[in-house]
Amino acid sequence: MNKLTLSYFVAGATVASGAGVGGYIYVTREVKPKALKKQLISEFLTSLGKTVLSTEAEGTNKDEAEWKKRQSAYGSATQKELISDLDNANPSTTIAKSSNVDMGKMRKWCRKNLSTEFSSVDDVLYKKVLKWCTKEAK
Repeated sequence: MNKLTLSYFVAGATVASGAGVGGYIYVTREVKPKALKKQLISEFLTSLGKTVLSTEAEGTNKDEAEWKKRQSAYGSATQKELISDLDNANPSTTIAKSSNVDMGKMRKWCRKNLSTEFSSVDDVLYKKVLKWCTKEAK
C-alpha cells in the first residue's frame, strides 16, 4: 500500500467511526416531551369551531337572541346541567331552574368559566360551558 492509499483508508475509517458514534448518541438520547400549552376553555371551544356567546351586558349584546334561547332551555335543564350561583356565598348553590332565569347571572357564570383552564372533554364544567355558553349548545 502506498502512502496515498493508506491516508484515504485512515480518513475513511475515521469518518465512518465518527458517523457511527454520532448515530449511536442520536438514537439513544433521552427525548423529553414538550410541555403541553395550557388552554382556556374558551380557546379550546374556538379551536373546535364553536362560537362562544358574548357575555356583554344586555342591550349591547350581539348574541341576545341566543341568550334568550338559553334562558328558555334552562327551565328544562337536568340537575347535572344547572349552573352555580356566583352571587351566593355557598359555591354549591345553583341558580334555580326556571325559564325566566336571570340572564345576567348566566352571562356572569359563562364569563368566569370560559376563562378557566381546559382539562378534558369529559369534565363536568366543560360540558356545562359547552351547553350554556356557545351557539352550538348540546
